[in-house]
Amino acid sequence: MKDDNHPHIVNYKEHFGTWIGLMILTVMTVVVSVTNANLQMLTVLTALTIATTKAVLVAYYYMHLKFDQKIYRIMLWVVMGLFVSFMILTIIDYITR
Repeated sequence: MKDDNHPHIVNYKEHFGTWIGLMILTVMTVVVSVTNANLQMLTVLTALTIATTKAVLVAYYYMHLKFDQKIYRIMLWVVMGLFVSFMILTIIDYITR
């Protein structure tokens, strides 16, 4: 059995870069929500895309998913794929009404 419980040394530059990325994505979310310009469907899709990106960043860096076994990353991408497929099906249903 392999022991993966060793400490992970992550430098401050990586944490700060991730935080800056999350702040930029948050500003993008606010800009999209304030300036909707009669593009309601595109606004929702853009906001969901930004939120999904932020969730993946948090899971990968702050929850140390990048140090875990590969199966956990595969499970994350399977869940994200299911989420995207359900969102596409919901959008198609909404458009065709």
